[in-house]
Amino acid sequence: MGMIDNWYCNHRGRLLAIACQKGYSYEEAKDIVQQFFLDMLQKELGDIKNPEAFLLTAFKNRLIDLYRADRSKPAFEATPDVPSTQDIIEDLESDAALVEKIANAYKKLPARYRRVIYLKYYRGLTTEQIVEETGFTYQTIYNNLSKGIQLLRRNLTDHSGKAANLKLAALLGILFSQNFFE
Repeated sequence: MGMIDNWYCNHRGRLLAIACQKGYSYEEAKDIVQQFFLDMLQKELGDIKNPEAFLLTAFKNRLIDLYRADRSKPAFEATPDVPSTQDIIEDLESDAALVEKIANAYKKLPARYRRVIYLKYYRGLTTEQIVEETGFTYQTIYNNLSKGIQLLRRNLTDHSGKAANLKLAALLGILFSQNFFE
């Protein structure tokens, strides 16, 4: 064990520099070097004539292994419990009862809420454009959007009774495209 301690003290800095050159942060490089020497403690090394060459070669091979392992991992891991946006949209399009429920909830909104929601989500107008078209103040538009969406969300429940956890803009876009509200 004294041999590994000696190698650690003498070569740690150089190995850190190599890891940093390969794109690892300083903290990651420290972890990699420490794990490298911990793994060395587990091995039967025998008689090594040139420890510096041995360590450099073994460490570079370790970095290559880490690179390959990182490359083989997916860029992100999808959570199996969370449906994709496309799945949500397909489910909505196929679930006529839910679409009808949303349409009915929208139709029950006061006319001023429906108008502002329609301008914002179907026509895609900005708040400034809605102000110009309706003559409402910014605060009125904000209040109508906020209260209208709040009422819609309150009425949007899935089949199990839980609040629907969907983007209202996507829902309204689908429904407006099917001419439910006009």
